[in-house]
Amino acid sequence: MTTEHWLRPTIPDSIPTSTLARADELVRKTSFLAGMVAPETASCLSELLEVTNTHYSSVIDGGLCEPEILERALILEHHQSAFGEIPEHRRRIVAVLCLHYQLLHRPTHRDGIRAFARALTFEHFALLVLHPHLWSLSRGLGRRLDEYQSATGMNYPMQTDGLEGAQQLIGEGQFAFIDFMLDVCHEEVDYMIASLNRRRLRESITHAYRTSSRLKESGIRLETMPALLALLIQGALPRSEFVTFTGLPSEAANDQLKLLINLGVVVSLLSKPQRLEIGLPVWFAEEIFPGA
Repeated sequence: MTTEHWLRPTIPDSIPTSTLARADELVRKTSFLAGMVAPETASCLSELLEVTNTHYSSVIDGGLCEPEILERALILEHHQSAFGEIPEHRRRIVAVLCLHYQLLHRPTHRDGIRAFARALTFEHFALLVLHPHLWSLSRGLGRRLDEYQSATGMNYPMQTDGLEGAQQLIGEGQFAFIDFMLDVCHEEVDYMIASLNRRRLRESITHAYRTSSRLKESGIRLETMPALLALLIQGALPRSEFVTFTGLPSEAANDQLKLLINLGVVVSLLSKPQRLEIGLPVWFAEEIFPGA
């Protein structure tokens, strides 16, 4: 059997209306999330969530698992052939989750099949414009690991294959898994939407300024907080605007800016010295995105 065959999901003829509605809502929510984040901030979040995914993947897989390297060109080709003929966007989302479920039930000796299934789901979600780099499926599954294992029955793979075996996979078990996965996706997207709400960001940064030993020991002054909040929301600012936001005299503001750059919270590119970008080192991200 070719790899292309076992990467092609068998899709139920009839999908519950409630499941399709949840898939539709996921499209709307992820689009809203993407619209909340400036490109520079999104890039930082993506890097941060790679660390998050690695941690929770080790929880799911019972230890560190070598990350799966997926060729984007091959994934794109497979996505078009496997999902391109499915008429509705929401049904393609369901089909991706069907594939995830079916991969975990295929009789295979492949190491890291769970990590592979998650990596493949991530790539297909990206192609479906669900912005998976801005929220963490692995975190959600790691937090609900018992349910994930129960929903997949991953400890008891089916010893069947081909059309007959694939048909056996379709039923209440697979629909329960799809609904579970959609719940996890919604929870993680909701978490990031709440975390990126401007009021929540202001509260989180205020808390960080009050409690972070790193900020205090580095001599960061409270007056820089509005400038840093503006930078986080907008992703980038002219250096002159950042200085103005602090309300400090020019010399004091520039001294504070140097301290923030040294901490990695603000980034100044050599190629664009008059432009500042947000930085999200892990220690700082943990302050403003607890649990991320």
